[in-house]
Amino acid sequence: MREFAFGTDNQYSWLDNLISDGQCHVFNNCVLPESCTPDHSRIGFEKADAIYIVYIDRGVATTSDDQNFIRFLQNGETKFTCLEDMMEFFRSLQPLFGSAVSLASTCTVKQGEISETDPVDIEALVAERSQKTKPKLISPDAISTPIKQDIFGQDDAIDSLTELIALNRMRKKSKLLTVMLLGPTATGKTETAKSLAAVLSDVTGTKYGFIDLAGSEFVGEHSVHRFFGAPPGYVGHGQATALADVRKNPYHCIVINEIEKSDPKLIEGLMEAIDTGYLGMADNSKPIDLNHCILLLTSNLPIDMEKYSAANDFQRSEMCRDAYTKHCGRPEISGKIGNFIAYQELSVEAIARIALKFIRLELENYNLKLGTVSNQLMNYYLDCETAYGARAIALNVSATVGKQLQRFLLRSGDPDAFAGRNISLSGSIDNIQFCID
Repeated sequence: MREFAFGTDNQYSWLDNLISDGQCHVFNNCVLPESCTPDHSRIGFEKADAIYIVYIDRGVATTSDDQNFIRFLQNGETKFTCLEDMMEFFRSLQPLFGSAVSLASTCTVKQGEISETDPVDIEALVAERSQKTKPKLISPDAISTPIKQDIFGQDDAIDSLTELIALNRMRKKSKLLTVMLLGPTATGKTETAKSLAAVLSDVTGTKYGFIDLAGSEFVGEHSVHRFFGAPPGYVGHGQATALADVRKNPYHCIVINEIEKSDPKLIEGLMEAIDTGYLGMADNSKPIDLNHCILLLTSNLPIDMEKYSAANDFQRSEMCRDAYTKHCGRPEISGKIGNFIAYQELSVEAIARIALKFIRLELENYNLKLGTVSNQLMNYYLDCETAYGARAIALNVSATVGKQLQRFLLRSGDPDAFAGRNISLSGSIDNIQFCID
């Protein structure tokens, strides 16, 4: 902290540029006043919506009578509306130190150590970091094309979603993207989020995590603590929360299924996060920065796709918003969400492609490749009840192809002999015939 108390205007200008990317930058082993125990601590800086936030490790004690300094240590953070106020705060602490040391003298930052004996071209450093943090332009097609290879029958929805993602990445400052996905169960909403995380990792070169939650998991005070953290003195205090992984990796695709089934307290806190980009925590820990995340909320509410297809983008969003408000009776949800996308019921073509996907997966369990499937056999899957969508198709394939394939391989006496071979399926659903090509 001594480093900041005696920092120059130019050094604070460098710091201002450093935190302009919206991320928290931490300086390690900062020297604290002699009145403090311990004598070193981490100091973090963040700039969010033009507000400067300074963090310090909790547990630092002091015998100083400086009330502003005491409140800072007790709260673990302090906020300023401008850079000048932050500079004034740190410089007011100069009497607590015995000697002047520059801002860049002993702090360790992510790009390397800066010391008095190791001078740095600050302007060059800032330019280098600015280039590194500049968002890479990504074409919507680069994201949607691989997703469509995994999610069938929802091309329009995927195109709409990936366009929103590409546009959001063009922003000068990262911002949480929130999208509500509406449509019948098992039509690909959650799978889209899962596939999206993998595709974005490949396309952007940045590892995206995936968090899959159900609104029904968070009903009641105790369960809500799993999301926002339990306050001190409550059971569960200090335990990892549902979005804890975002602290480790700020890039995540998060899906909360059937959000309307969750506790009103979770809804309230989540809506605030959608506004600010930061999830406030009840356990007094630092808010979770969601501004590099994609938040997908889902509902099984079906939409009139005929009217939806004929409408423009604005009309589609309003149609979904009105329908969702009537469905869940929670206007506080639909009023906060700017983006709505409808998923349609699975078409015959989609069901066929999904069935083939799961058949291939069953065969891969035994290192086999799919040759052909007879129309007679495929018609069974097309005639199956589709109310439960892809999940039902997966179960049907496992119960039929999976079990009968196992018996076929066991009867062969040497299942490994077919490894890498093509296998074709025909016959009836109760008596599938397997032919090794």
